[in-house]
Amino acid sequence: MGAPSPHVYEVSEINDFQERVMRRSLEVPVLVDFWAEWCQPCKTLTPTLEKLVAEYKGQVELAKVNVDQARQLAAAFRIQSIPTVFLFVDGQPADAFQGALPEKAIREFLQPHLQAPGADPLEQAREALAAGQLDVAEAAFQEVLAGEPKHGEALVGLARVALGRGDTVTAGHWIDAIPPEDALHFEQGQRLRGVFAFSEAAGDRAALEAQVADDPADAEAWYRLGATLATQGDWEGACRAFLEVVKRDRGLREDGGRAALLAIFDLLGGEDPITATWRRRLAAWLF
Repeated sequence: MGAPSPHVYEVSEINDFQERVMRRSLEVPVLVDFWAEWCQPCKTLTPTLEKLVAEYKGQVELAKVNVDQARQLAAAFRIQSIPTVFLFVDGQPADAFQGALPEKAIREFLQPHLQAPGADPLEQAREALAAGQLDVAEAAFQEVLAGEPKHGEALVGLARVALGRGDTVTAGHWIDAIPPEDALHFEQGQRLRGVFAFSEAAGDRAALEAQVADDPADAEAWYRLGATLATQGDWEGACRAFLEVVKRDRGLREDGGRAALLAIFDLLGGEDPITATWRRRLAAWLF
């Protein structure tokens, strides 16, 4: 079973699986075909998968896992019969099927997960950044810059990606590249400089959201979530998280929740609606 396309490859080790399937699926859906040489249905299914992947020209990729050579992977996925096919999207299994489905059924299985050709990379970047998918957002913003090197929103977006990783040096590089004549994005860039101090406390957004949902009394997790949201420019979410810190532990980081809120108010300015709303809520809680 040869690979007829650069988007088809063999995977046999767990480390390789993490890189070529889980990480790769942050950028493009990846089919994982568990098969074996002795499996008769596999001899029908795998060539069909290879044909479709070649036809889709990079919209989806295929990782083939020979269960006889990759026993650890087969065990990890509890493979009991083959062929079994998983579809990974955004680093997670999104769907699966067993058996040698006909081509039409496989197309229907794939269709909801395929990115339409010519999809707007800026929209992709916005959605990925909002979801905390930094690698995906970075790739999409870079695609925007390839066509328009001074695109203000893309430059601000890349700065936010860098801040999300705690990399203030790279964030500063992108902010410096924003043209001053692009007043809106230039101002956004300058505001981002003001949250550099939060980057040290920032972490994985999804993990921190799960942490505070699991333990709402964890003031440190609320603080780190607020710092993470601030580095991503989500001022409303950051204010909400920092007010939770004020409510739960005034002693944390020397009244760090209140100090963080005041810093955001200074960054946004007194006329900003977010400042007005959250200054009022902070005062209501304190007094």
